Amino acid sequence: MTILFTICGRAGSKGLAAKNLKTFHGYPLIAYTLAAMDLFKEQSSHQIDVALNTDSKELQKTIEDYPDVLLIDRKKEHATDTASKMAVIRDTYLQAKKIRQKEYDYVIDLDLTSPLRTVQDIFKLIEKKKEHPELDVVFSVVESRRNPFFNMVKEEGNSVSLVNASTFTSRQQAPAIYDMNASMYLYDPKFLQENEYIFNGNCGVIQMQDYMVLDIDSEEDFKWMEYIYVKLLEEEGIQDIYSHIPKMTIFSAE
Repeated sequence: MTILFTICGRAGSKGLAAKNLKTFHGYPLIAYTLAAMDLFKEQSSHQIDVALNTDSKELQKTIEDYPDVLLIDRKKEHATDTASKMAVIRDTYLQAKKIRQKEYDYVIDLDLTSPLRTVQDIFKLIEKKKEHPELDVVFSVVESRRNPFFNMVKEEGNSVSLVNASTFTSRQQAPAIYDMNASMYLYDPKFLQENEYIFNGNCGVIQMQDYMVLDIDSEEDFKWMEYIYVKLLEEEGIQDIYSHIPKMTIFSAE
């Protein structure tokens, strides 16, 4: 099986300036995503290509000595606040396909600002697709802390009501609800090439451990992530990736 892994990071950021360039526990933030991909490559028999799509010269410079990563210059229309990430991933796939002159079975995007993932999470993503080949997209989720059928309300005039009307008297009775944690997306290449919106297709999910559902969109998010990471390093999957970073030539202290 041939898989293209994509990493997308633009130069600008409204919530946290230059967040893609931040150092996280001693290493560039991108190192955690690259280490996850590198470990996956070691532990699987799949053929792996990695492509970074960015308009940030600084981000490109961070990995300029890492020849395994294909650098894709981000188009101007994909570098705006309103640009669709799916469009960026599609452009990365089309350019990688042309440059490498090969077809890909899956395109997997790993979010640069989501260091809290394990290699096993990537395996789960692929297994879900293999078990259900009819799925166009598989993405990662965590269990939601609130449920629109039970304890989420909307305001209408001077009163509130449940987001989804129901008579459930306990959370356990309500349908299972998940939060998209934006960590990982697997696309069927044909679907990716022909669509602009993931929910135009048949979607499936894999559940990841809930690490406070933290996305790094603000300085507070980043501080919380660093705070809890010390504790999470006791967990085998997270520790494996952190320990692998200095073994990669580009991030070696030697």
